[in-house]
Amino acid sequence: MNNLLSVLLAAGEANDGNTEIWDLVIQYAVFAAIIVISIILLVVLHKQSRLPRHGELKKKLSSLLDEINEISSAEKKRMDFIKKVSRVIYTADNLAYVATMLAEKERYADLGKIAALISEARAELAPYKLGKKEAAEPDGINLAAEKVSEAIAVLDDVIERDNALKRK
Repeated sequence: MNNLLSVLLAAGEANDGNTEIWDLVIQYAVFAAIIVISIILLVVLHKQSRLPRHGELKKKLSSLLDEINEISSAEKKRMDFIKKVSRVIYTADNLAYVATMLAEKERYADLGKIAALISEARAELAPYKLGKKEAAEPDGINLAAEKVSEAIAVLDDVIERDNALKRK
């Protein structure tokens, strides 16, 4: 850094002007700022795009199960019901995608089974969103809750396997 400053000062003295020196300093400062901002953006993108750990996935599945149970006990206004079902279906889609990506990354069939169970639960909720079933018919909602509970049980087995591998 000192060498750079001495070269810049020597160049400025040779040209009898500080404008060239300050132009170079500003250019280097701009380049440094661009590099720092790029690194920060890469770190943020990495954190946003990383797959969740198994414990985080379990928390999200438990949250999905709570939302499904909330649907069955929710107020019976049709639009509110459809909005809640749509929100739960969106969450289930995201979790099925995440579980599928985890299964591909880890090459572990139980994670694929979790993704399939979440997709089945989503399929059970779809008629409620489309208006083919009413809130008074809770059989699909109950079946979806059972599927998510099964997925949580399978994930518990995966977490136990992880803990057993850590102990070895």
